[in-house]
Parts: sequence; structure tokens; C-alpha cells
Amino acid sequence: MPIYEYLCNSCKETFSLLQSVNSKREDSKCPKCGSRNIEKSMSSFSCCIIGNNSGFDSSGLHASHTTG
Repeated sequence: MPIYEYLCNSCKETFSLLQSVNSKREDSKCPKCGSRNIEKSMSSFSCCIIGNNSGFDSSGLHASHTTG
């Protein structure tokens, strides 16, 4: 099951949830205030994977396209 990151629009808390890919937004709520007024946000983990572990250098260019 993937981990999804959310932002609570009520209390501005950011949090992560381990959820099924079939889960619905209404199945989720903020652990701090209990609000269901939440939205998915970009995962910082996915940004790290793209930038550091998939053949891309620190500039964001694919290693096979760098010169030097």
C-alpha cells in the first residue's frame, strides 16, 4: 500500500497516511482535528526519488544526457 501525504484545509496540518490505492478521500481525515476537509499534496519522498535515485543528476538532467 502506498503512503499519501495530505494537507488539512481546516487546521493546516500536514500528515501522511498508508492507504489502499482504492481508498476514497472521504475515507480519510486529519489526525489532529478530525476534519475531512483535506487534499493530497506532493510527496517529498517522491521528489527525492526522482532527483537522486533514478538516473538523474543534481541538476535534474538524466545522467546519460550530461556532458563533461
